[in-house]
Amino acid sequence: MNLHEKQDEVYKHENKKAVGFIKFNPKCDELVKGHFFLKSIESFRDNGRDKIKDDSEGIIKLTNNEMIKYGEILNDRAQTYISSFTVLFSDDFDEEGKIKETTVNKLLNKNEKGNMKDVEKRNAVIFNLSLMKSFEDMKCNTPEFVNCEIRKPNMDADKIQRFETNNFLCWREKIYSTYPDLDGDCMNAIKSLKTKNLQGMNTKEIFQKQNWLEKIKNRISIGLKGTYVYYDDKPLNTKKDVILSEINETKDIEVYERYLAECFARKANKYGDQHEYRLIFSEFKEADTKENFVFPKGIELEYLLKPEQWYAKEVKNNEVENLRLEDFKK
Repeated sequence: MNLHEKQDEVYKHENKKAVGFIKFNPKCDELVKGHFFLKSIESFRDNGRDKIKDDSEGIIKLTNNEMIKYGEILNDRAQTYISSFTVLFSDDFDEEGKIKETTVNKLLNKNEKGNMKDVEKRNAVIFNLSLMKSFEDMKCNTPEFVNCEIRKPNMDADKIQRFETNNFLCWREKIYSTYPDLDGDCMNAIKSLKTKNLQGMNTKEIFQKQNWLEKIKNRISIGLKGTYVYYDDKPLNTKKDVILSEINETKDIEVYERYLAECFARKANKYGDQHEYRLIFSEFKEADTKENFVFPKGIELEYLLKPEQWYAKEVKNNEVENLRLEDFKK
């Protein structure tokens, strides 16, 4: 089982039923539209609130008192970006369906003594459970993520890289309009939207002509994972040199993703009441990517072609205490 599945089992054992998510953010209007902003892991760690500042952040604890820091995994070959959400459960609401005061105080970072230091003052966005499916759509239906040879968007002046996601159908229509005869070249171009490399003898030439082909020196693979944070105090039962050897020898980004999840989606049991869910986005250099390749400082993901189940709503800070269970049901 992966970490999300393990934590899901924990929640089931505790009879906790997830109803949705909440995220406090200065750009709530953009979030409601499906624009997700992810910080580089350095920014995430250094500028986070108490929820994400802890001594286990970015570290894999191993048996024999060994540990691996995330930088040893990235090793200048990759970069990771994170966005954090809080899971809300049915037991965060009272019998009448109103959010409990204890939950509100925890969300707003208010303590029992009324200390107002570092109280959350931003507005929030709530999502129903379809948010998890949205991230899976982004991962599977974004050709720029699936195929390392497809050109990626340039960074802006602030070194933010913006992707349109869940855009497979948009790409397919673009190819149909460019090659309406639906011949073998057209079919290979469409097939390439779901594979790591371009398919067919003429597809590279087609993509080059349309300026869809990424230069070899700039090629990266992209990983995207939405996951519950798994709360556990047990060290990972393996040795540091084994992990580093596996990372250095692999060409499979799933190996990187697995260990990065151990860094950023596993936390100590003492943080278990945070009920955190994380979106983890990573970029990985390919074998022939130039040595001085510069990763972006941040990532923006725009979720296109939203399904009927999609639901996001802004909640003013002073209205969080009035949230009700039915607010998460579309």
